[in-house]
Amino acid sequence: MNQLRDESRTISPAKNNEQCEVWPTQARLKLADSLFHSFSEGVCITDNQQKILQANQALCNITGFSHAQIIGRKPSIFSSSIHDKTFFTSMWQAIDEHGQWQGEVWNQKENGSLYAIKLNISAVYDARQEISHYIGIMSDITQQKLDLAAITKSAHIDSLTGLPNRLLFTDRLLQAVAQADRNKTFLAVCFLDLDHFKKINDVHGHQSGDAVLKEFAIRLDTAIRTGDTAARLGGDEFILLLLGLKNSSECATILKRITHMACQPIPLPANAIFPTASIGVAIYPTDATIPNNLVALADTAMYRAKALGGNHTIYHHKKLA
Repeated sequence: MNQLRDESRTISPAKNNEQCEVWPTQARLKLADSLFHSFSEGVCITDNQQKILQANQALCNITGFSHAQIIGRKPSIFSSSIHDKTFFTSMWQAIDEHGQWQGEVWNQKENGSLYAIKLNISAVYDARQEISHYIGIMSDITQQKLDLAAITKSAHIDSLTGLPNRLLFTDRLLQAVAQADRNKTFLAVCFLDLDHFKKINDVHGHQSGDAVLKEFAIRLDTAIRTGDTAARLGGDEFILLLLGLKNSSECATILKRITHMACQPIPLPANAIFPTASIGVAIYPTDATIPNNLVALADTAMYRAKALGGNHTIYHHKKLA
């Protein structure tokens, strides 16, 4: 009996191995096909010429193309105008060299709308180590992109007026300083404070005060030149960044046009108000070479303008050459 048990123990592994060898030939393709179609990610298989041989329903759902529209076509039918030829040349070069590529791609649905995907492309090699197929796996990350864009916008944009806030203004100022150094030009930081804004809130209410800020912001943004920046720092304080200045008269001319447009009457439910602003100006690099100091000097000049009764523009004591 013990001998039979021992023999059965030695025979069982062989039988098990035979079953393991037989099982893939009977069930592997069926299981693989089931997994292929059950994936939540979009999956497509192409030949080595990138012609699509198979695609699952998840890919059809992501792309908006039907199965019949996809089979026999190349994945380029999904491409949008977001990426140029260099992008795809680099992608396929990486696949040829490393057998795989992973990244984010903006594609275009069958109806023309854009969507973002996280894409992984892998090369499949035959017995001769030559590429026989490509497998692409994609997941839709459009909503993640939209959520990130909304977070980024809320971090950099003033919620009331839609203008850049202090954080975005500071970033643009740093870039503008570098640009001024390269181009050997001047730039101006102009601090604006609406005169008597507290009175507007007290007499007409905060809702009307907000309406005045919104309208003033629209006018500033409309009046500035392309490349310049109008931002709101908070309350009734705004700040302008004027780029590429060659002399002081150019700055004065730009500011005169901006204030003329921004200080036109603003209608309110009860009546119209006639806004004015106190403005302080500091010039880079004649007044300061450190961006924060430049803003501080413009702020100080603005308070000097306010001390004169408002509706004045005061430059820091130095002048452009």
